[in-house]
Amino acid sequence: MRKKGNMRREFWRTTHLLVENAVTNNIVLIQALGLCPIIAISTTLQNGVVMAACTAAVMIPLSLVMALLGNVMPKWLRPAVYAILASLLLVGCSFILERYISTELYAGLHHFIPLIAVNLLYARTVGFSSIMHPVATVMDSVGSTVGFGLVICAVSAIREVLAYGTLWSIPVGTDFTLPGVTAPFTAFILLAFLAATLQWTRQRISAFFRRKGEDEE
Repeated sequence: MRKKGNMRREFWRTTHLLVENAVTNNIVLIQALGLCPIIAISTTLQNGVVMAACTAAVMIPLSLVMALLGNVMPKWLRPAVYAILASLLLVGCSFILERYISTELYAGLHHFIPLIAVNLLYARTVGFSSIMHPVATVMDSVGSTVGFGLVICAVSAIREVLAYGTLWSIPVGTDFTLPGVTAPFTAFILLAFLAATLQWTRQRISAFFRRKGEDEE
């Protein structure tokens, strides 16, 4: 019974970590990371999905590598290892995007894809991941990338519908458009609205998992 109870507590602790990073401690809305790509290129849902996928393709494997090797590497070497691995992963993402998905998407995003490795992920991957257990690191990375993906896709979808009357380049059946929402200030307004909404929900989610943890003790 004790072993079963420990497994349940570990399950809820791990799930809490994922949900916390994806929602209640969202990497964009709470930590203000990854703002540049959202403000600059979140004008279509396709852009948002591609940036979210590239983020996951870089952050999750890099975080796992740093968790496994971070303790055996000196601190001065970690940034160099991170930069080399991130560059290789980003080159792979760019190649797949241009060669097999869409040259148009690559042409519009290639300036911003490298920012993923620096603006959004560096501090967490080099610092946090190198001192955490690999399982906790993976869950943290998944939660962070999901949180970033939710925000950039939500903002991208709203801006695309309002600006072009489409969603994923498919007409949504409205003739009313606001081309001005492609301007950066609209992204700031949407992010502020999402952040305010998150403040309303985060306490309820945290309370739910706190009660679950207490029930399992």
